Amino acid sequence: MSSRTSDRVEFRLPAQQKGELEAASDALGLTTSAFVKQAALEAARRVLTEERQVRLSEDAWAKFVDAVDKPGTVNAGLAELLSRPSRFSTE
Repeated sequence: MSSRTSDRVEFRLPAQQKGELEAASDALGLTTSAFVKQAALEAARRVLTEERQVRLSEDAWAKFVDAVDKPGTVNAGLAELLSRPSRFSTE
């Protein structure tokens, strides 16, 4: 099965910026399209990584670890609910 690229991204930019992209892509031996795609994906992944990470101070981390390490308590209502047959079960 061959994979075909079908989606396009198009944008306009000043000639000077296009020249910079072409020079940089030439320096790496890439087409301008490949260079722009690679740079854009690297930037997108960096942004998404930053957005998905949670950073805690040492104090907040210690409080989190303490909370996770505490033994759990049984919620009687939830335990009873989970012991009932599912309304969605066909069995």
